[in-house]
Amino acid sequence: MKKYVQDVSLLSILVIFLVFIITSNYYVTDMVYYSINMWIKRIVPTLLPTFIIVDLFYNSNIPYLVQKYLHFNPLYIISIISGSPTNAYVLKEANNCENALAVTKYTGFIFTILSLKNIFDNHIVLLLILFNILCNFILVLFIKPGSFYINRKHISFVNCFVQSIKNGMVILINILGFVIFFNILPINYIDNQLIKGILYSMSEVTTSFAYLSYTTLGFPIKLFLAIISMSSCGLCISLQIKSIISDTNFNYKQYIKYRLIHLILFLILGLFLLI
Repeated sequence: MKKYVQDVSLLSILVIFLVFIITSNYYVTDMVYYSINMWIKRIVPTLLPTFIIVDLFYNSNIPYLVQKYLHFNPLYIISIISGSPTNAYVLKEANNCENALAVTKYTGFIFTILSLKNIFDNHIVLLLILFNILCNFILVLFIKPGSFYINRKHISFVNCFVQSIKNGMVILINILGFVIFFNILPINYIDNQLIKGILYSMSEVTTSFAYLSYTTLGFPIKLFLAIISMSSCGLCISLQIKSIISDTNFNYKQYIKYRLIHLILFLILGLFLLI
């Protein structure tokens, strides 16, 4: 019975969404163009170079040597720079994959700085990024995710560079598809700025940051919504991660629990220390 209800509910949602696309063709077309434009101007210039650099670094023997001689796993730092879902391609091979991804979930470092600078003063941007990192490291102490063992690599620089560009474009095209889907949702029809901001912050981080840069909501509300976007990375990125680790034994309930703890810690630090 439960399965039947789920199937009927899903079919109903799909029918409603199909009707919406047919009856709101101009809106859908505008949002597709908007998504592609945002993807070209905001996502590609920051994520593609970052992915190539991170992938080249990871596929060199530097991470292996750092882990072996300094007894520190550089994947924590790599995740801060690359962000999600890029780091999921590396961490899906780790033991306790859900723990590894739970403590390394970030929006791309360069993308985050450039986006938040359009919303807040520079010192607020810096503190938000530091608080985000701190909350993840608190989770590391709490969860103790275990070691992410890094093997010695045997791949030439040229081959790695070519493969990095190829993989980077695959990721970007995947991101574009998800961004288009979430942007054609009828959130833009909502007049209430707060409700619209909450829905954007929970769905798609690029659109959320863009919305916060021009909305007239007050500073505390913008800060609250920005923290939700940074902590969750939006449902859009969460689904991208899910598509990457779909062939792994992933404990979603545990992963979501840890991310909720991160959000609560982040909100406490951000709202109490910055307002």
